This record gives sequence, C-alpha cells and structure tokens, in this order.
Amino acid sequence: MIFSDSREVILTGRWLQGNSYQTSPTVRAETMSHSYESGRQAMAELGSKQPHELLLMLGGLLAVLLTLAMYGIQWVTTPGIAQSQYATVATAVILNVVLGAALWASSAITRKNLMNGAIVAGVISIVLIYFGGRAGQIGGIVGILGAILAAAKPYLPWSRHD
Repeated sequence: MIFSDSREVILTGRWLQGNSYQTSPTVRAETMSHSYESGRQAMAELGSKQPHELLLMLGGLLAVLLTLAMYGIQWVTTPGIAQSQYATVATAVILNVVLGAALWASSAITRKNLMNGAIVAGVISIVLIYFGGRAGQIGGIVGILGAILAAAKPYLPWSRHD
C-alpha cells in the first residue's frame, strides 16, 4: 500500500515494512567547499588570461567541439555517414582535432614569447580555415583574430609600459 500526495491509497499487493530501498555502503560525505574552491580557482585562472589567449583557446575549442558535434550527429541520425565517406570524415575529424588542440596550445606559447605564439597561431588558423571545413573555418577565424590581437598587443596604446 502506497499513499500518494492527493490522499489516495494505491494498493500494490505488497506491504512495505520499514525502508524498502537498498542501502549503499557508507560513503564519506563531502562538503561543497571543495567543488566551490576548485571552481573559484579555475575562474580566477581564466580571469588572469590576456584577451588574445582567450581567443586562441576559444578558436581551438570551437574547431574541436564543432567537428565532433557535426560528425557525431551525422553518425547517429538515420541515413548516417555513407561508407564511401568514412575516409573523408576520419581525415576531417583528425585534422580538426589536432589543429584545434595546436591552436589551444599556441595560447601557451604566447605567454612565453608573444610574437612566436602569434605566428604559430596564425599559421595554424590559416591551415584550419583552408582544410578544416565549416567547423575549421569558424575556429580558424577566431584563431586569426587572436593571432592579430597578440601580434598587435605591443603597439596598442593601453599596453605600453614607458
């Protein structure tokens, strides 16, 4: 017998005695401060990055995620990907994932040497735009914007240190 919220009685043919749910082994309770602190630290790290670094990271992330989403959706929907297109799709996925990750990594290069990172990001972005399909073009354009901003940073009036 189960009692519902509307004061009805539902007969189940089984009498519940005590707690009918299985109990799991005792697990140490964690406080929410651990996840809050780690989230706060991650946001502080993101907040300390320069705008060109964020654009390069965003470009790489967009290239990877858009490629995986686009081909993943095609894979699971009903006609799927034709068997004759497997090699093309595999090449596009590998190319965009590798170049997207390299564009993400170029943001770390700009921390060490601004102009070298801008050159690497520019070359990777151009290759992504040319060979990456639609997802590579989107990520590559964002990467080009980040590379231009990184290359121009020393010449911007608000970044001069006289």
